[in-house]
Amino acid sequence: MSKNKKKTKKKDQGHKTHQSEVRLSQCMIVKNEEKNIEKALNWAKHIAFEQIVVDTGSTDRTVEIAEKMGANVYHFKWINDFAAAKNYAMDQAMGNWIAILDADEYMPPEDTEELMTLLKKVQSDPKLYKQYDSICCSWLQLDDEGKVYSVLTQNRFFKNRPDLRYKGKIHEAVMLQNKSLAADNLKIMHTGYAHTVYGAADKRERNIKLLREEYERDPTDPHIMIYLADTIKADGTEESRAEAERLYLAGLAAKKPADPAIKRIAYDFLIPRFVIVDSKKEETKRLCTEAITELPNIIDYYYYRALLNNNSGNYKEAMKDLYRCEQIFTNTEAIPETRILLSNPLLLYYQLSVAAEGLGDEENAKKYSEVVATMLMEGKDQAKVLGPYMVVLFLQGMTGLQVFEKLAPVYDVNKPKDLLMIANTAKDYGILMFAKMIMEFAGDMLKQ
Repeated sequence: MSKNKKKTKKKDQGHKTHQSEVRLSQCMIVKNEEKNIEKALNWAKHIAFEQIVVDTGSTDRTVEIAEKMGANVYHFKWINDFAAAKNYAMDQAMGNWIAILDADEYMPPEDTEELMTLLKKVQSDPKLYKQYDSICCSWLQLDDEGKVYSVLTQNRFFKNRPDLRYKGKIHEAVMLQNKSLAADNLKIMHTGYAHTVYGAADKRERNIKLLREEYERDPTDPHIMIYLADTIKADGTEESRAEAERLYLAGLAAKKPADPAIKRIAYDFLIPRFVIVDSKKEETKRLCTEAITELPNIIDYYYYRALLNNNSGNYKEAMKDLYRCEQIFTNTEAIPETRILLSNPLLLYYQLSVAAEGLGDEENAKKYSEVVATMLMEGKDQAKVLGPYMVVLFLQGMTGLQVFEKLAPVYDVNKPKDLLMIANTAKDYGILMFAKMIMEFAGDMLKQ
């Protein structure tokens, strides 16, 4: 049954010495999520003490489906404030722990029992309970085919305490009083921003307006600067990207301390943007080193620093970073934190082949080159594999002809289909002169 009034809560939802009972309240805010709500509730149904759904104005069957599944449904008038809506949902919780996931997110079945085991461990140990306020786990971004293309980390499981609540009208985050316990083996699957109602393109202007208002109130807050930049850059124009760049840099340079997880947003924009600019090589390397210090578990920054060192002939330094990437990428049980290498490991192995060749290590140069060839062959029809690879080849200083020779063992230069694949991908990735060269070559071949 839908509810509008807050229910009476028990005063004590905290820890009692050696008490291992965990009552997990699943909370979420929704709007027009009839396609997702059933899956969003099903994953936690067997472990949740209660399931709380706060609707912010749905016009579809979201509320009806949630009620039929036994969730406690509340209504909250949308006031352009994500933190307010989520805090309202958390305020309804009667459990001693809260799981707050969105409607397009879920945990795999095998992870739910591990989650409960971990929560019981923290709940029953006075020392752990005092030390940790939340559980931080891996956050996997899935593409339209259900494949993982990026791995981040998120705090989504919190003690149910009134002082642990969200702040920020948009890009909201819980302000922790104590530490967060890292559980990288636990995974939250996110089906993509394309399916998130609040992340839709037509919401961008509203989000920018909210963030600009917050920025005007406090122009010294690095979090607001970075979130505003992140929203502005989505416009896609060079003007918007330039403004975002200024805001990102200001956020990183701000005197106020910033959460490293939020600073990552700035690093993930600035480093790939700067790495292709000759005049910014030293600044990019500095940003990489800074990012590694702040976020040592994310392998992308080691990769970019290695790429810069390879391009400068510092192969020994490059190999140190690349070996670290390879070890994390291949030898750990947890999925490595990366935005680029998980979906395209070819980039890592290509840099390994460059470093090995530069060091005169013929055996490893050959080994890594063969891995690259195999990966390129397996992904020859995927622009997301070919495109970044071509970008890196040109970044290394190769000519169009040299890049073409690199691709020739995989792509049949006598087939217009293969040439068209190369040309279209080059165009999509901004390598326009190379795209033109390939199209001219294809045209000459067809005339013969």
